[in-house]
Amino acid sequence: MSTLSSSQTTSAPPASHGTLKLRPPTVQPSPATPGFPITTNLQSSPFYDVQTGRSRVVLPTFASLEDERKYRKEHLALVFRILHRFKLAEGIAGHCSVRDPIEPNTFWVNPQGKSFALMKQSDLVRCSVEDGRMVEGTAPTDASASSIHSQLYKSLGRGPEGVEALVHVHGPYTKAFSSLGRTLDMISQDACAYHNEQVLVSFGGAVFDNKEGERIAQAAGAKNKVVLLQNHGALSLGRLSIDEAAWWQINYEMCCQAQLLADAARRPDDRVVEAGPEEIESTKREMGTPEMGWFSLAAYIEEEEYHSGGRHKL
Repeated sequence: MSTLSSSQTTSAPPASHGTLKLRPPTVQPSPATPGFPITTNLQSSPFYDVQTGRSRVVLPTFASLEDERKYRKEHLALVFRILHRFKLAEGIAGHCSVRDPIEPNTFWVNPQGKSFALMKQSDLVRCSVEDGRMVEGTAPTDASASSIHSQLYKSLGRGPEGVEALVHVHGPYTKAFSSLGRTLDMISQDACAYHNEQVLVSFGGAVFDNKEGERIAQAAGAKNKVVLLQNHGALSLGRLSIDEAAWWQINYEMCCQAQLLADAARRPDDRVVEAGPEEIESTKREMGTPEMGWFSLAAYIEEEEYHSGGRHKL
């Protein structure tokens, strides 16, 4: 499993997670989605088998960790705006964050009460992974945000089984489905992405301290994309990026809607037709990777950059 990578101006071999590496000369901005680069070195792309044509999308690289921080914060600001457009903003509820690449023992999160629709990268505040304490910024953040996010970043760490970003909102379909005490059935192609990577966690009341964050982190573990918080909503994890975490959140909400519709339409003697084991696994390999989660948000990123007119970068 690869990660968003960085680059440096001197030649260097590809490096491990969290370090700098050279941007290949074959990489260029895509004419369709400029923020999602393409390469003519087809086999170097994680999308080699699922795209056709003379190029393939690749993960972005950065000249410095400062550039990567800028990218992460700007995409986090865009994610809030996208969630608002999907009507997933609910009063002052909801919090999303991304790990800081320069000081990875800290993370950026939204201040409580700031409109998702108007979020800018400069609005974000930075908190400590160790205990959730704010280390940069003055506007208050939700106590549940700092406690839950800090413990997930702390417990899971970094790398392929770690976490780089988190998204939690109170989607109407996810909230409704969470009350049923089960996870998604494999009734659609989209649902297959969450096969054995969704977990139900019982309601623990409003979260204000790190103990609940520790409990949720333990349930999330090294493989789950979504933690379904019963009577509450969903928490999605980006093992790679904030874009990935946002896509799992939005897509899981759509899957919950489809599940509720199927359950409502089903007659007592109707048989539920689920995808077969082989189809589930092959679909998950294609649709359920962190890289695909990152790229799946591309169209919404492009749309929101247009509507923002650059204001999210302020």
